[in-house]
Amino acid sequence: MTKIERLQRSKSDQKVHRVMIWLFGFVVFTGGSAFFYKLYEFFMDLTASNGLRFAGSHLLTYCLVAGGFLLLLVYGFMAGHFSDIEEPKYKLMEMEMDYDRQEFGNS
Repeated sequence: MTKIERLQRSKSDQKVHRVMIWLFGFVVFTGGSAFFYKLYEFFMDLTASNGLRFAGSHLLTYCLVAGGFLLLLVYGFMAGHFSDIEEPKYKLMEMEMDYDRQEFGNS
């Protein structure tokens, strides 16, 4: 491959990269805008006269579930479960080999 071909390929790769970044940014911006609009609508309904009665139980349920998952995540970090993320993979492979040895004999 000549230097000119590499340079042309490099420029086309940069163009594709730039287009993908803009596309990704557009999708994230659009999704984020829709999410914030939905939050705005939700809080406007919540402040209405019957809004809390309508959405209060759902909101409480969602907050309790999300809070529970947040507490589990914090506990996992504090207990060190995320310090070595490669170990469970190898432990599982060793356990699988042990089960295979027990079931099929020494292979």
